[in-house]
Amino acid sequence: MDTNSSLSDDLRLSTDSSDERDSNNNIIDKPEQNKSKSTSRRRTSRSQKSGLLFPVSRVENRLREGRYASRISPQAAVHLAGVLEYLVAETLELAGDICRQSKRKRIIPRDIALAIKNDDELAKVCEEVTIPQGGVQPFIHESTPSYSSCSIR
Repeated sequence: MDTNSSLSDDLRLSTDSSDERDSNNNIIDKPEQNKSKSTSRRRTSRSQKSGLLFPVSRVENRLREGRYASRISPQAAVHLAGVLEYLVAETLELAGDICRQSKRKRIIPRDIALAIKNDDELAKVCEEVTIPQGGVQPFIHESTPSYSSCSIR
């Protein structure tokens, strides 16, 4: 008798409720039409998907505006943003080390210029680059006599 009452309860509940059920009497979830914005899925940018800090969409816009090619693949912007992010991170790391050696806390253009000139690979990439307020790399040629060895008359 107990089994009959539970079956009748299930049947009654399934017909009385507004939930739809499948053949195994499991409730079928309907997507709610009036969801609030906080529960809806947020958009993820291509920078977030690729794990980059540099904006992929802005890099792509610059590629298109520059008209470097008639067609640009979506992966090209992601790749270029990754390369630019790596170069900037490498340069800032070296410039930060130079800044720390000078016992300062702010990176100035001189630190960036020295960091690029001291690193062989970055010097090749930035061979034709002029950094405003960067100055020149300090260098004293060996053949130049030092003032300490000269006698003053």
